[in-house]
Amino acid sequence: MRARAIVRRGRPLAGHSKSAAGVVALLAATSLVLAACGGDDGGGSTDAADDGPAAGGPAADGPQGTIVAGSRFTLDTWENLDKPNTTYVSIIFEGLVRFAADGITVEPRLATEWEETAESVTFTLRDDVVFHDGTPFDAEAVKANFERIRDTPSQWSVMFDPVSDIVVDDTHQITLELSRPAPTLVNQLADRGGYMHSPVTIAEDTIATDPAGTGPFRYNAAESVRDTKVVVDYFEDYYEPESVGPERIEVLYIPEPDALVNALATGQVDVTELNPNQRDQVEAQGFETLWYPGLRYRWLFFDRRDAFADPRVRQAVCHAIDTQSFLDGQYAGLGETYDQRFDAGQPGYNGDVSAYPHDPERAQQLLDEAGVDDLAFTFPVFPGQDQMGELVRSQLGAVGIDVEVERMTVPQYFSTFDSGRYAAAINTSTQENSGPWDYYRFRFSPEGAGNPLGVEVPELDALAQAAIDESDEAQQEQLWQEMTQYIHDEALDCGFFSMTMVFGWDGDKVAGIEPTRFAPSAFRYWEAQVLDPDAR
Repeated sequence: MRARAIVRRGRPLAGHSKSAAGVVALLAATSLVLAACGGDDGGGSTDAADDGPAAGGPAADGPQGTIVAGSRFTLDTWENLDKPNTTYVSIIFEGLVRFAADGITVEPRLATEWEETAESVTFTLRDDVVFHDGTPFDAEAVKANFERIRDTPSQWSVMFDPVSDIVVDDTHQITLELSRPAPTLVNQLADRGGYMHSPVTIAEDTIATDPAGTGPFRYNAAESVRDTKVVVDYFEDYYEPESVGPERIEVLYIPEPDALVNALATGQVDVTELNPNQRDQVEAQGFETLWYPGLRYRWLFFDRRDAFADPRVRQAVCHAIDTQSFLDGQYAGLGETYDQRFDAGQPGYNGDVSAYPHDPERAQQLLDEAGVDDLAFTFPVFPGQDQMGELVRSQLGAVGIDVEVERMTVPQYFSTFDSGRYAAAINTSTQENSGPWDYYRFRFSPEGAGNPLGVEVPELDALAQAAIDESDEAQQEQLWQEMTQYIHDEALDCGFFSMTMVFGWDGDKVAGIEPTRFAPSAFRYWEAQVLDPDAR
């Protein structure tokens, strides 16, 4: 059996993505416009490559069978506002909108349609939904959730910065009144920060331990075991039973990569995430695999106040690092490289911007011009980045930059890597995914969480503000593109590549294993299918 890459609109994403990106993203942008008009209230799925298994899907007579999945992540609580991924929370929660499998197109979910203007965003809600605890889903419930997101300190609260009022128009319509345009608000609500909870669990503060969402599966606390197994069962009152494949899902926490492979080989799990370098081993045992871009990584210059204050030094680093080597060394050659933060067809994409080529000689020239011959800093990594850390040390060392690699646990890394303690790192944030305004606001504005030292870039601040204030869409897009060009020219960002995810599964037991592009560590559980429901 052969591995396959997730495809968007029929195009495989193996290797470098530049050739297909324009057509793909333009199609996705068209789908976004159609979805916003309210023409569909269901879900979409990602097509499979020709050499992949037959697509799965819901059984004709309703959800059937159990899928057992393996995960390297454990569930601490059901609070979605502080999670690094959707491994668990996407099983039981939904939002007003969600991303299609392409990771770009926004499609209706709990909202059947929405209307956006510079002054407001109005959502029309489904009228056939209840939460897992029996509470009706309506505009008052959405208002309670919006207020929770707004008032809870987290990376998601900033999406409500432009919201001046939350107005319940009627039972199934709600309006967010805006103090300024919010072109990325709907996209932000499609991510995990926009999941809806029963207002009862909000009022009683029981989300963490006794969650009640609207998704096709509800939490089975009685059969779940902390730090071992999470069990969910099909929710009998789900509004769209024909869209759901399995009747039950069990997620087993197995932290060691080799143990995950063994669990798949012995039938303990039906599907599991894998390290990319395990793919060949798993395929040789007769299992199916796929890979996809889980995140869009890049080099992060945190210390633009001192170590990387000179743009020539930043440019030197951009020329010194080799993103393809990161894919080859860390991800077994699987993945994509990118020229910039967004794809063709998305706001802010600039076709004149090309990635800095790997050119150590040019890097050395730039460092000489800047008069820098003693640059040294510590570079943090967590398990899964070890090889990449060594490549960074070697590549920057070749141009005279002394890098000390500091290895730490996952919790240690994510609590400190972007705190300002480190001059640079390789990572990303989903807060930037929704568009150029959020990209700027999170990564470069003086108050941005991704700019821990609060370094000011007045020229970029002016461009971003002019763009968000511009009412003419064509003129606004031109300003976004100028912002992208400025970020590139000043080397404020560079070295974009995919953090590649791999899933493996037993094709005799399950089908329809499809993730959402740029949503790490989770597949679209509801689209999976148990091939022999009576086997377990």
